Amino acid sequence: MAVGPVDPTAISLAQPHAPFDGAAPLGPGAPFDGASPLGPKAEPGGFASLFAEAVGRANAAEHVAGAAAQDLAAGRTDDIHGTMIDAQKANIELKLVGSVRNKIVDAFYELWRMSV
Repeated sequence: MAVGPVDPTAISLAQPHAPFDGAAPLGPGAPFDGASPLGPKAEPGGFASLFAEAVGRANAAEHVAGAAAQDLAAGRTDDIHGTMIDAQKANIELKLVGSVRNKIVDAFYELWRMSV
């Protein structure tokens, strides 16, 4: 079976992604409005909007850390201290969001196992 050449324009994984600013498209061209495909739209002061904001901040911190690491690797800056601080901030925010998500999933399963 012969395989033809791969079209490099089909998937652009090398392109940097823009940091989440609350208005960036998350789905196929639609901006995030707090609505979940599984439920009603999130209330402005509700937990879903707070969690979405935390995920957005973690994503933005990851992009800042990645840009700082690329600048350091390319020689555009020599601030290794600031780069490491940015990387650790992104790591801590990502761990926090992951821990909150895990607690939510555990609480869901705990409620699911309750006998009524």
